[in-house]
Amino acid sequence: MSRWPAAVLAVLCMAGAAPAGAQPDEGAAAPTMPAFVPHPSDWTPDYTVWPYNLWQNRVTPEQVTAQRESCQWFNAQYDELMTQAFGFQRFLGDRRDDWTDPAVRATADVVVANLNQSAAFLQPRADTLFIVNYPDQSEYSPLFHGDSIYRLWYQLTQISDKISREVPAGQINANTATANVYGTVIRDSGVCAGA
Repeated sequence: MSRWPAAVLAVLCMAGAAPAGAQPDEGAAAPTMPAFVPHPSDWTPDYTVWPYNLWQNRVTPEQVTAQRESCQWFNAQYDELMTQAFGFQRFLGDRRDDWTDPAVRATADVVVANLNQSAAFLQPRADTLFIVNYPDQSEYSPLFHGDSIYRLWYQLTQISDKISREVPAGQINANTATANVYGTVIRDSGVCAGA
């Protein structure tokens, strides 16, 4: 006999990797995602966009590696992860935010594990890409959309935190919608193409 309640199995079986540009309401939570492993590639940052063309001399090899690996993760797992986040949010809302429902809790555990795994992968890379200047505290990334990767990582941590705290689906929506904005910006910019 399966350790998963029948309702959870139905939700988990409904989803898979969402196609690029998927609408937020397609699918639900998917099973645990494999840990992402970056690989060597000949991808290089886009230095054609102003002011990044002026900042090229500020870019370190560690930042190039951080963005390449973040982009590889984005290309491989972002769509599936966001399908899970939106799917869970819908699943919770359909159950009127009933966190006592065993199916809600079991599905939440899978989604939180995947969010945490992705955030743990992105965190050191996002920190490398995002620079805070002192003493004025101005923030920027010398790489095109390095700041978007940082902000996407942050939203993933917030989605995980809100699910872990068992807040209503509507409150989770603020972060899933914002993560979706940064993901769309990254995809539409083409910055991760060929990573």
